Amino acid sequence: MTVRAAESTGPQSDDLTDGVRAESEKAEGLPIFWWLVRMGFVARAITYGVIGGLALALAFGAGTGGVAPNQQGALTLIGQNVIGRVVLVVIAAGLLAYAVWKLTQATFGNGPEGGGSPKAWERISNFAGGVAYVAFFLVAVRALTGSAGNSSSQPKRAAAGVLGWPAGQVLVAIGGVALVAVSAYQVYDALSGQFATESKTAHMGGKELRTFMLIGRIGISSRALAFALVGYFLLKSAITYDPAKAVGLDGALARLHSETLGPELVGLVGVGLLVFAIYSLFEGRYRRL
Repeated sequence: MTVRAAESTGPQSDDLTDGVRAESEKAEGLPIFWWLVRMGFVARAITYGVIGGLALALAFGAGTGGVAPNQQGALTLIGQNVIGRVVLVVIAAGLLAYAVWKLTQATFGNGPEGGGSPKAWERISNFAGGVAYVAFFLVAVRALTGSAGNSSSQPKRAAAGVLGWPAGQVLVAIGGVALVAVSAYQVYDALSGQFATESKTAHMGGKELRTFMLIGRIGISSRALAFALVGYFLLKSAITYDPAKAVGLDGALARLHSETLGPELVGLVGVGLLVFAIYSLFEGRYRRL
């Protein structure tokens, strides 16, 4: 009886999985979802464009008006007036749809247009991206409600909390190494041109394709290097057992700015993030979902 029961649950489980997959693909095929995911790429472009601009202002000594050059600071800056708040609502909806799309790809592999991959590494990457953009969406919601708080102190508080756990020092170190490793892979992905396999390059003209490849290589590498800095400082906080060493993107840029040739390097990062914003607009048009 036990064997029979176990055998009978197999097809039912498969049917349930197939049903969930079908419903997910049906939802993703809806025009409203398609447009919202595309809007997610545009939201990413706007956000990184503002971060790039703030980084350039920091590099040239113009100051950032107390706005941190990171995702939270950019979204807070966007939502400072009525029109900006309307834009922020659209951005938040796009970020949430983008997160759902990434998590769906992580669960089922390929999306409705063939985007993603059933490979384990790609699924893990899509899951991590989905979680990151859920957090990004929550940042947008906090910016809308005026409860953003001080983003610069958040990495220090988080590191301080984890460092106090059993084996917390090891966990923080693993987090730093993982962030640097993912950044290194993204640089490889950019320089090798593999990022283009996720886009409809056959729909581009020759000049457009060359432009897409150039800005993709520069933009993806620039963003990866910026977050590699965050991973480096996170690893440093674990080695020195000092939560103050853990910083977010804004803190990493500020520390880089204080080094020799720091303003020039921060300026290059700012330009690179602006290029990444343009690349995100290309993805909004050509990315396979």
